[in-house]
Amino acid sequence: MSVMSIRVDDEKKKKLKAIASLQGKTMSSIIEDLIDQYIEDVKSGKELDDDLKALMTVSEPSFEEWDNDEDEICNEL
Repeated sequence: MSVMSIRVDDEKKKKLKAIASLQGKTMSSIIEDLIDQYIEDVKSGKELDDDLKALMTVSEPSFEEWDNDEDEICNEL
């Protein structure tokens, strides 16, 4: 196993250390679990899906004029 150093705000580090202690884990094991979960989310597309949903929500008002009876036929295509 290799060593990786990251910079973390002191307050976040204190909180993580306290949580790890309460759960009987090491800070490293918590970080490893979080990294594993992040990788799985990206692989499954969950992270990308969330980003796309957010983008679509922002752009929705731009397409409101297309929501009419005349353009309803396009919904079936």
